[in-house]
Amino acid sequence: MASERRRFHRLWLASLAAVAILQGSVTTVRGAFAQESGPEFERQNRVPDLLRLLGAQSGSLIADVGSGEGAFTIPIARAVAPNGRAVAVDISEAPLNKLRDRAGRENVGNVDVVVGAADDPHLPAGQFDAVLIHNAYHEMTEHQAMLRLIRVALKPGGRFVVVEPMHDSSRGLTREKQVAQHDIAIEIVDEELRAAGFEVLERDDAFIKFTAVPGGFWLIVARRP
Repeated sequence: MASERRRFHRLWLASLAAVAILQGSVTTVRGAFAQESGPEFERQNRVPDLLRLLGAQSGSLIADVGSGEGAFTIPIARAVAPNGRAVAVDISEAPLNKLRDRAGRENVGNVDVVVGAADDPHLPAGQFDAVLIHNAYHEMTEHQAMLRLIRVALKPGGRFVVVEPMHDSSRGLTREKQVAQHDIAIEIVDEELRAAGFEVLERDDAFIKFTAVPGGFWLIVARRP
């Protein structure tokens, strides 16, 4: 299990570096670089829109699966305070430790961390108002199991927001080849979400456009019926 976690985390960090380089001036970071939830980060990554689509409000319980060091966990936690909580899930303890340290420095006391597995986010059933996966789904080797258990973790009507990269150069490739390029097409994930029992509410093929090369981050908003 430890070697599996290390391998997954190395792949995940490599994907972040590749995306950051190819994006040009758009910098979406989760663990590979220093990160702060400042105004520029939030503008580039459309954090206010993500919080709105997650339905983040005081009292909400929201999970950030594949959280890394918590670039999105911290804004979620602030949005759901004082009565809600943000739960960061990662299969590597190192970024979660950094998230704990950051939350302490910034006096964000409503963050919980969970060490998940490649096939299980280790979230309790029927408790969550929303779940976010940002730039991590394409690295999940056991994505079907993860979708099934995320659906179980959501309350009926709970929201599931997925944001992933897709370069135009990867279009038409198989899923396996797209993932090897740290990409995944919105059509593939849409189909996988529906097969897992989610209802797709909204799609945005160009949520964040890359500036240096054709392509960008797409977004899907789904819900547990």
